[in-house]
Amino acid sequence: MDKTFSHLEAFITDLVTEAVQTALQQQQLQLKNLQVEQDQREEVLNADQAAAYLHIAKQTLYTLTSKRKIPFYKNGKKILFRRGDLDDWLNRGKQNEMTHFSKEGRLYTRNNPLKK
Repeated sequence: MDKTFSHLEAFITDLVTEAVQTALQQQQLQLKNLQVEQDQREEVLNADQAAAYLHIAKQTLYTLTSKRKIPFYKNGKKILFRRGDLDDWLNRGKQNEMTHFSKEGRLYTRNNPLKK
């Protein structure tokens, strides 16, 4: 009986140790992924890189900067962009677009009620 209890105790100890190690490894991996994401958001892009990242022409990018429609930084004559700022800008545009369509839909249904 004492031998069985010792085996059970050792089995449970091993099981708990393995579970804790797995949890710690997963946590470390999540922290690394968060750090990589943060580093990517902080990455500074030049105009060529930003245009390629946004899949737009470089001239379109310059037009957006001259109209101050896109976030950018100026370092002397160089125009620089942070990847995270560009992501945020893209997401704001997506939200504005959805809001626009939602408003248009409400206006359409208000102005064109269903006829009975």
